[in-house]
Amino acid sequence: MTAEEKADQAAQAKWLTPSNENPIKKAVLTILVFYCLWVFLLTLGVMGTGFKLLGGKDSAKMFDVADNPISALMIGILATVLVQSSSTTTSIIVSLVGADELSVNIAIFMIMGANIGTSVTNTIVAMGHFANKDDLRRGFAAATVHDVFNMLSVLIFLPINWIYPFLEKMTYEMAKDQKSCEGDDCNKTEFLKPYISPYSKGVANYDKKVAGYISQNWCAGQCGKSYSTDAMKKISEEVCTSSTDCSNVHKNYESNWMSKGYLAKKRAPAYIVGTASGTPAEFHYDKPAACSTSTKFFDNDTNFTSTVAGSLTAGTCYEVCGSKVKTGLCDKRLLKGGLLLDDWDMTDNGAGTFLTVVSLISLCSCLFCIVYMLQIIVKGTAARILRKVVGFNGYLNIVIGMFITIMVQSSSITTSTLTPLAAVGLINLEDMLPLTLGANIGTTLTGIMAATVVTSNPVQAWQVALCHLFFNIFGILVWYPIPIIRKIPLDGARFLGKMTTNPKWGQIFPLVYTFICFFIIPGIAYGITAAASS
Repeated sequence: MTAEEKADQAAQAKWLTPSNENPIKKAVLTILVFYCLWVFLLTLGVMGTGFKLLGGKDSAKMFDVADNPISALMIGILATVLVQSSSTTTSIIVSLVGADELSVNIAIFMIMGANIGTSVTNTIVAMGHFANKDDLRRGFAAATVHDVFNMLSVLIFLPINWIYPFLEKMTYEMAKDQKSCEGDDCNKTEFLKPYISPYSKGVANYDKKVAGYISQNWCAGQCGKSYSTDAMKKISEEVCTSSTDCSNVHKNYESNWMSKGYLAKKRAPAYIVGTASGTPAEFHYDKPAACSTSTKFFDNDTNFTSTVAGSLTAGTCYEVCGSKVKTGLCDKRLLKGGLLLDDWDMTDNGAGTFLTVVSLISLCSCLFCIVYMLQIIVKGTAARILRKVVGFNGYLNIVIGMFITIMVQSSSITTSTLTPLAAVGLINLEDMLPLTLGANIGTTLTGIMAATVVTSNPVQAWQVALCHLFFNIFGILVWYPIPIIRKIPLDGARFLGKMTTNPKWGQIFPLVYTFICFFIIPGIAYGITAAASS
């Protein structure tokens, strides 16, 4: 038996030893543990807000440059790390696909990257046990079993789906009859978030719309009017070079602006200016200085009839969307409310830095308090019951992990809450793996919920959400049922945990590993992709 195995057995034996503590004291400490868990969840939410304030705009810009599976994978990882939430990244990806801003094929590889990126949170949590080398080893192994499983699944399914897009084709057959939501059908169901979100928003409220404007490229402008297809075809005929190319209209132009052969409805200009015959009319989101007067392009804003279409006069200004065009959407602040804005008037970067530092301190403090109190409460009978529940059957653990994640709507929260229990030896690595796999499935609910409220292109949005679900299910089918194959992710996590015991550099290994895997490699790949696409 190795020294590590002896230490693990001793740690578990300590929990199973009967406790002689006063029952009243245990009851009080139990209430305090639940309070600390609530603070822990609140802290994770606040930490996520801090990361979003620091990296929200940058992460939203990343989605523009993905043009192959590898770059899409790396962008998925980096974007998720920057906002500390695969749920947020997945929801953005689903909404981009639903708005026809991103192809399903590329989105699938981004989802794979988001699956890897989400495990950075519990890896950070594991570092809170640096004071005890055995706790750090167990905790880091429990945290990285999530990383190893996701990386191994990507290693198999990325090349297969690259060669033949089976996920895209399979989910299309499942989602092809989906309809867009309307009115009251566009409401999402929340579970535990209503009990945490109001408090985190009371500290700092993050404006998700700004990141959406950036990721969907509304920085130039957005028309607030609703135009018919025929109306957009008339506008496109005036301003576009051809039915397949409208790149002349604006420097921010992307091909998805007219993916259907005409400009998308909200891409209508505020004004167009007639030019010489045979030349596309000028496209403007702001009123040109030379346009002291203007003529309505449409005679009727209901039927969208136009007597000037096809015969514009050179130099004449024609009002299209006019004052209904919204500009400067991407310049808005990410921090839109809460104590840090209303009372302290902090900048986005200042608030993000403050929240990140405070939340990391609070996270370590909560971990210390929870572990200390659990050592008193869970000793003896309670520990034996917990061991029986999580040790009863791995497939039951998958269901437990899935249920917890569905309730909190974040796999990061689930695995980050379980990691301290694994670090102190209450949950072993063999039980942690299926709990993590269940969390992976549970987190796909967020993407499915985002797909239910898509008002355009619902089929493609559902495809991406279902791809996320089946990617995780197929990964479990490959790596979990057969014990000898199951050992691969378990041994990989054990190896990473053992690396933390090196007497010279063991304690800094988690930090080095996290930076290399989640920041440096994806960051370099993103930089190369961005440079190549510019």
